[in-house]
Amino acid sequence: EAQIARASNTPDYELIDPARHVTTALIYPKKTLNYIIAILAGLVLPFVIIVLGDFLNMKITSKKEIENLSSLPIIGHVFHNDTKNKIVISEATNSPISESFRSIRTNLQFYSRGIDKQVILITSSYSGEGKSFIAQNLASVFALFGKKTLLIGFDLRRPKLYQDFNLSNKTGISTALINKAAISEIIQPTLIQNLDFISAGPIPPNPLELIASEKTDQVLSELRKIYDYIIIDSPPVGVVSDAYLLMKYSDVNLYTVRQGFTNKEAFTTNTKHMLQKNIPHVSIVINDVKARGMLYDYGYEYTYYAEEKKKSWYDIFRKKKRKTSPAKNKKNKVKS
Repeated sequence: EAQIARASNTPDYELIDPARHVTTALIYPKKTLNYIIAILAGLVLPFVIIVLGDFLNMKITSKKEIENLSSLPIIGHVFHNDTKNKIVISEATNSPISESFRSIRTNLQFYSRGIDKQVILITSSYSGEGKSFIAQNLASVFALFGKKTLLIGFDLRRPKLYQDFNLSNKTGISTALINKAAISEIIQPTLIQNLDFISAGPIPPNPLELIASEKTDQVLSELRKIYDYIIIDSPPVGVVSDAYLLMKYSDVNLYTVRQGFTNKEAFTTNTKHMLQKNIPHVSIVINDVKARGMLYDYGYEYTYYAEEKKKSWYDIFRKKKRKTSPAKNKKNKVKS
């Protein structure tokens, strides 16, 4: 019984060699394997995320995408508007966004080819892309250049442009087209010198038929004799066909693309339709460009115009150091 009790208390293992610090080795975790997994995950996961993000993104985000999707020339770009004002030309004359409109004005002069007067039509794929914003600021920049300019709100279905100028919409282009008002009665002066405005007027039941009538040709022919530049804010081409009817009266057609907003498929479809209809002088304006995130395309120009506004503490320190350095050099010369 004593032997049986002893055998039951004996362990089932036997100490052969005691543990020593010299023979220790790390079994887990395996550092080499972890480093390899971390490196592969750091390279593969961002690549997969970027590829999937680009594949699933249906919005135009860069200038290169526009160049790949269409052969139409890009006449200029407009930076993001940080203010609440829609007419930015008269508010901040030296801002980057004002300079971008001046650049577009300069590029438009290449289309004139010796013609003193121009009719410029502005459209887009859908509403919300900033075509009205482009129209009113482009008209303002021509007016400030000393040119007699007229802005026409030709969106007869949704007239809104008159609200930005705090003007009336009781009479406008629609009343002139149905012979209820003379041209002189629908022209309204604005607070900007050399800039007049014609509102869309009351919403007609047949806007497409009014634009296609011969009265439109007569009205625009009379306005050409009065003004140097006529800017037409037309409806979006991706919604209605009003803009296509107005394009036969324009010398230059600007297609507005908003960065991060315009749909790629809609942009491709509308630009193909313009090329198929042989519409001349169609150029693209990129709106709402956030330049700080696109240094290669726009960043240098943005910082060139904005460098006087925002200076870092390092620039201020260097400026103070330059002011104090001549006095120190003079003192050292006297001592020598």
